[in-house]
Parts: sequence; C-alpha cells; structure tokens
Amino acid sequence: MTINNSAGKPYYTQRNNALKPNGACNVTAMIAALLAAGYAVDSLATEMFSQPEDALMNFILKDGRTNEAWQKIDPLGRFALNEWHPVLALGTNLFLRERGLIGKDETAVEWGEWRTKSQIADTIRNGGAAVLSGLFVAEGKKTIGHVVAAVGYKADETGNITHFIIDDSWGDYRTEYANHNGKAVGMPLADFNSKIRHCGADNKMAHLIRKAGGRK
Repeated sequence: MTINNSAGKPYYTQRNNALKPNGACNVTAMIAALLAAGYAVDSLATEMFSQPEDALMNFILKDGRTNEAWQKIDPLGRFALNEWHPVLALGTNLFLRERGLIGKDETAVEWGEWRTKSQIADTIRNGGAAVLSGLFVAEGKKTIGHVVAAVGYKADETGNITHFIIDDSWGDYRTEYANHNGKAVGMPLADFNSKIRHCGADNKMAHLIRKAGGRK
C-alpha cells in the first residue's frame, strides 16, 4: 500500500527562493506539507512575494508576535527566528489565519518534540502531512541540518511501514543532493530512524499538519 498526499501537486524547491534560499528549507517544507494536506498555498502569495514560501518567510521575519516568541526562546539571537520550530509553527498558523485559509480560532500546524511514527503516519493517512528536521549528507560528505516534508508512506501487506515519502526542497538526499529533484523521495524506515531528529530515537520532532477543512 502506498499513500502519497502530494501526488500530482507542484514541487517546491528552496533553490529559487528570493529570501534566504540556503536557509529556507523550513518554510519551503511547510508549504509542501500544507499543499499535500490540501491548503490553497498559492493564495499565500503577496504583491511583494509571488512564491508562497517567500511570503511565509517574510511574515515570520516581520510579524511582531513571532519576534516576541523568538526573543523569549532565544534572547541572545543565536539562531534566526524561522529556524526555531515553535516560532515556525506559530508564524504559519498566524499567516494562514491572516490570509483566510483557516479560521481565527483554528490551527493547522501542531509542533511537538516527541511524535511517534504512528502519529505521523496517522496524520498522513487522514489526509495531512508532517514537517520533520533531520541530519543529511550533502555535497562532499558534508552533514547538514535540514527540514523536509513527510507527505506519504509505503506499507507492506501486513500494514507495517517500510518507507516514508518525503518532498525535499533541496533535492534527493540519496544522491547527496547531486539530483536537485526532491519530489516524492522514498525514505526507507532505517534512514527515517537514523536521519530524522531525534536521530536514532523512536520518537521524532515533528510538525503535524492536519487536512484542510478539518477543524481544530
């Protein structure tokens, strides 16, 4: 059995982003996950930024509420505010409300430090997606911190997951990113366990993206 909620939908690469292209995996993965979950991400574009991931990045960087949250989490400014997962979730929910994709009291994104693989798979099976942080080997054997969207999975005849399907905005990690097309990359469960944070642990850091139209 294969579920892929991004099948037939556009692929978003961070390589052509106007804002922080080398550091925009977080917002680009979020847009990919929202698209897989059925959100009309094209409507997030603004007059200034035609790509929804740039519009989301700009909102997170400029909004007073995201900046206030960032200052509480990271008063010394060690990392950019878009790199903090709680700020990413907050900013995405605020932006979706502002652009009318969810109601003023709704949330589409829920951040959690310790998600089980079953929680991630259940979210996908119910029409949603997830945004995950991991460690990947890139050009020249360099290890990079990176964020990807989990948009599907493959399971065997007994229902056990064998692969997660990811949309990766930098490319195909299996080629150390020599291949820049990261659409619908099959990630074996062994790689998922070892590469996705918390690396080597059963539970994972994940934003769970509920299916569009499902109130919460």
